[in-house]
Amino acid sequence: MILLWIILGVMTLTAALILAWPLFDSRRFKNDSSFALAVYRDQLAEINHDAARGILDETQARAAQIEIERRILALADAPKFQPAKAPAPLLIIAMAVVLPLGAFGLYLHLGSPGLPGQPAQGLADSVAASPELQALQAAVEKAPTDPAAWRDLGEGLMVARRPNDAANAFARALGLGDRDPKLQSRYGSALVLASQGRVEDKARAAFAAALAADPTDPIARFFTGLAKEQGGDPTGALTDWLALERDLPADVPWHADLTQNIDRVARGLGKDPATLPGRAPAANATPQAGGAPSPSDLDAAAKMSDSERQAFIESMVGQLAERLKAAPDDLDGWLRLAKAYSVLGKHDEARAAWAKAAALAPTRLDVQLEYANALIEGSSDLSKTLPPNFAETVTKIRTLAPDNPLGLYYGGLVARSQGDKQAAKDMWLKVLALIPEGSAQRASLQREIDSLGP
Repeated sequence: MILLWIILGVMTLTAALILAWPLFDSRRFKNDSSFALAVYRDQLAEINHDAARGILDETQARAAQIEIERRILALADAPKFQPAKAPAPLLIIAMAVVLPLGAFGLYLHLGSPGLPGQPAQGLADSVAASPELQALQAAVEKAPTDPAAWRDLGEGLMVARRPNDAANAFARALGLGDRDPKLQSRYGSALVLASQGRVEDKARAAFAAALAADPTDPIARFFTGLAKEQGGDPTGALTDWLALERDLPADVPWHADLTQNIDRVARGLGKDPATLPGRAPAANATPQAGGAPSPSDLDAAAKMSDSERQAFIESMVGQLAERLKAAPDDLDGWLRLAKAYSVLGKHDEARAAWAKAAALAPTRLDVQLEYANALIEGSSDLSKTLPPNFAETVTKIRTLAPDNPLGLYYGGLVARSQGDKQAAKDMWLKVLALIPEGSAQRASLQREIDSLGP
């Protein structure tokens, strides 16, 4: 064994001396412009290849090409040769002899050369998942404009614990037109995992988009609260999480994690978690684990079947509706309930919830606009009759924002129903000027204007 270590040591020393020998040469060396030029040419070819496959759009490809071409032109100004500075002999000796021998001696003293090697866990996981990922990558290459293929690839990368790559795949699916709010939530979750638990701007935007389409999305609601806490608003985070805890079924895998986060933030604010307003006694049980939902929890929530997800949403909406009976002045609660009913297609219930919200916020333009829209939702012929309370709501809108385009359109509806065709035409012409030429909306509004006569 000793002989083996001596032989290995001699081989290491010989290799080090061979590698260090060129350092003694102090002649003028040629710069690396040729090598850099070859690299830049390869990059240009790769950009053209990605553009042809649809991975880069035309704008992105052109921007990358311009940057590389600028670097190629910069090479022309570089000197052809650069003088090499001869290094100190003592430095070369230290690099070639002392450091290898010192490292070798330190390993013999502190290391355990007799132990068998252990494979890196991350590499083992990557290799184990590689056949599936290769199949998913092949599907993407076969159909680079299919958002479903990119979404499947993202899910496979999440399973392989590669959230950064998964986020890129989800972003591509969204860019290709996938409008499923669950995908926005999934994209945001991947971004959070990739940034080691930080909710950055892109993730916040993804969760906001998910909540705009589905206000009951529990993952988006949790991380929106986490973003508030990380942004210095623990009170806002606590408010969001308490509302989520009340709506969240107890059997959700990460319910205990949510409870622990609430307890932690409450104590940080000097509050007793057990006495927080509206908190159920069961919510104060000691959790088994801490932190944000784990990747497996996110997977479980994201992979619900349609029927399971529908039941989950119905349960959350029902709990929210019950809670609002005891807290009728909770504006945010009514807004969430109204949006949830809209997502579920329950227009009558949504209309009633918007009415409550509009009564609580008479000066909020966004709430009044949503209520007006809810009032006419599902109406078959607005040219004949308008629903009750619509004209009154439009008057509030026009008072708050006389030039709001949607308010102008609604005002035209009211004026036409009252027989004032000229007023309706005047308002609708203002709206028409804001709609792009050739759009379907412009053509539809033009027909309504024409129907009013000369």
